[in-house]
Amino acid sequence: MPDSFNTKIKVIPLKSILPNPGQPRKYFDPDSMDALTRSIERYGVLSPITVRECSTDEYELISGERRYRAAYAAGLADIPCIVLDASRTDCAILSLLENLQREDLSFLEIAESYRELVKKEGYTSRELSRKLGDKAYEIKERMNLMRLDPIVRKYIRSFRLTERQASALLRIRDKEHQIEAARQICENSLNESETIKYINSLINSGNSPTVHINKIKDIKMLRNTIADAVGIVRESGINAEYSESSTDDEQKFTIVIHN
Repeated sequence: MPDSFNTKIKVIPLKSILPNPGQPRKYFDPDSMDALTRSIERYGVLSPITVRECSTDEYELISGERRYRAAYAAGLADIPCIVLDASRTDCAILSLLENLQREDLSFLEIAESYRELVKKEGYTSRELSRKLGDKAYEIKERMNLMRLDPIVRKYIRSFRLTERQASALLRIRDKEHQIEAARQICENSLNESETIKYINSLINSGNSPTVHINKIKDIKMLRNTIADAVGIVRESGINAEYSESSTDDEQKFTIVIHN
């Protein structure tokens, strides 16, 4: 921790710790969280989380949200904490820095964090640049990604498109055309250069992206497309399961939606 912050370590009841409203990580992999919960059930929390003291009996989480959530899921009553003497604004910056230093955030989560710091804390991109060590123009470019339609951002996360592909999609201003282009890119598994070529052709022709670039070529691509689509549905909060089976005569794909 920086020398400018006073720190102490103590065990704090989980019920006394408030979530961090500026938490940059928005998406938590269920399988990874289940594994962490089982580990904490067996061994406890080995690495303290970081909090700041809001009042005598109340704290706000700065970093360690996965451990915080998993400790709750494991039924723990308290958790070891590094208590940092920091302001609410410092809390948002430190939370982002902690995740950036571990390379634990997607570029969309980083972009959303930048936007929130500018919107809620009043920072300029130049001020964020000084505090975070990133270049001001890079911060601006990433914040621009939040102008992508929310459905497009779901495609980007679920199909793991790159930041360069996301920036290319941003060139399509019309939201419906942008969503359709993202769908085509994902369904056809386009790489970065293919994505840029495709979007350039759309912009230069002035046409909407309604023509499929190629057909699904094999069962493997179909399987991946279905699995990724189920992933998008799960992110929206719907409890969906996907399974497959095969015989000599057929390949069966099953999607179950729980009421």
